[in-house]
Amino acid sequence: MPTVKEIAGPYRFYFYSFDCNEPKHVHVQREKLVCKFWLEPVALGKNYGFSPRELNAIRQIFSAPIGILFWRHGMSIAVSVIEPRLLDIQITEDEIIAYLVDGRTISIPLAWSWRLSEATADQRQNFEIIGDGQGIHWPDIDEDISVEGMLYGSPARRPKGSSSPRGAVAVST
Repeated sequence: MPTVKEIAGPYRFYFYSFDCNEPKHVHVQREKLVCKFWLEPVALGKNYGFSPRELNAIRQIFSAPIGILFWRHGMSIAVSVIEPRLLDIQITEDEIIAYLVDGRTISIPLAWSWRLSEATADQRQNFEIIGDGQGIHWPDIDEDISVEGMLYGSPARRPKGSSSPRGAVAVST
């Protein structure tokens, strides 16, 4: 948790290292009391115990050009979130492996996409990276998967009325 040290007073101003999926903000602590303030515009995000009077005093601290202090410490946590983007992908018999621009490698089971599961190996290998790496398109089977969908998504469900997978046996109850 990087701490901003140039702000005098009883408070500790800090950032969580992986608080990246939120707008610019800072956490404030005094003893067991904690709150979170959004920075653009300055607004209270959460409060765990501070009185309204003390929250107003903390808000006044943010009226100063506090952003300069954060940048001077290299607090890149407070910058806007950068959308995850693909650098390259690899498709195996069982999974899609995505290599992201930020250095992460993620994978999802091929079974998450019923279209890719039913596609031939040649169809799976015929893909295009969409835009600046926001997703992947398979033109032969008209399938599209976003990087965010791979990170946060869940398996695609087969639409009702579409055919069963190759070799599947329909069972009626």
